[in-house]
Amino acid sequence: MLSHFPSPNRRRIGPGGLEPRSRGAFWRALLFGEMIVISRALLHFERLGRPPGPVDARMRAAMMMMARTRAPFEDPGLHIVWQGRHAAVWSWDKTRLTGLGAPESAWFMPEPALAGGKILSDTGAHEDGFVLIERRDGYEGQIRNGADLSASRFWTRWPDEEETARFRRAAHGSSASETSDEASGPRPLQDRIKEITARLKPVHAAALALLLIGTPLLHAAGSQARLSMERAAARQALAAFAENSAGDFGALERYRSHSAQLALYREALERINPLTPAADLAEAAGALETRISMLRIEPDRVRALIDAGSALDPAELAQALEAQPSLVNVRLNRTANSAAWEAQADLISPEPSAEETGDTE
Repeated sequence: MLSHFPSPNRRRIGPGGLEPRSRGAFWRALLFGEMIVISRALLHFERLGRPPGPVDARMRAAMMMMARTRAPFEDPGLHIVWQGRHAAVWSWDKTRLTGLGAPESAWFMPEPALAGGKILSDTGAHEDGFVLIERRDGYEGQIRNGADLSASRFWTRWPDEEETARFRRAAHGSSASETSDEASGPRPLQDRIKEITARLKPVHAAALALLLIGTPLLHAAGSQARLSMERAAARQALAAFAENSAGDFGALERYRSHSAQLALYREALERINPLTPAADLAEAAGALETRISMLRIEPDRVRALIDAGSALDPAELAQALEAQPSLVNVRLNRTANSAAWEAQADLISPEPSAEETGDTE
């Protein structure tokens, strides 16, 4: 039905500026309004968890405040899409759009929020929900969980397999646990119970009542016979256990001692060398001509304060950090100083190379 209503005029804004409006589009914008579609190259995407419950005014205000705080811009514009357990947030820099020719009071809409975009036939959907979409200014990779959008990444050129693999690996850690929770939640079980209850008939109810009455009686008789047999077997096992208890106790003590030593060795071998993430952070900061002013390495996480100029794109900094083999789940937060970024990442042990694996074998 919405297709029969006149749609507003759409003008696209990209890194090159706001596209001009034709004469026919001017009258259409005057009669039905105008929407400015923001290119994916000018957008920042983030998925935020939201509390359960209906989407009311209080929840909208809280999520709007959280999204504004986490957006990597001084004065961000926001577009929030409510999903089952999360909120997909698109943000953009209002000052930059004004400099590109967009009016401040215009109606803005992110390009990925609209239907369209060519899904490349040679990529398709994978098991983790990855799909590559062709945009006017580049290519967008998305990780989708059903109809929900979990992660998004933009490239100005065709991404190679290594870049898409890094993006899918970085997005997998934050979506795997949520997918398993949704799959094992109580809601599908409740729906199944309601469906079975609706199919019950009087004959089924009578058979169920007979089963409820007769099953406990049969179970009690069988349990009594089974208990008598188990009591005799338990007496024989107790006598045999008393004879072998001395030798079993000594073997158990030795097993516990060896297990404790193996646990200590495993903990020492699996611990990440703190110099590895420090070197990876220094390499990423040096490649972007930035400086690390604070570094803190925890057993499974690293935090750093990176001083960078205002011209640094946060997406380039995130890609440089994710390219390091020991860093995953990279997160950037703007600090009080607009020229500094607080970077957080989880640590993983780097996979051994083929040469190291061959030497070990």
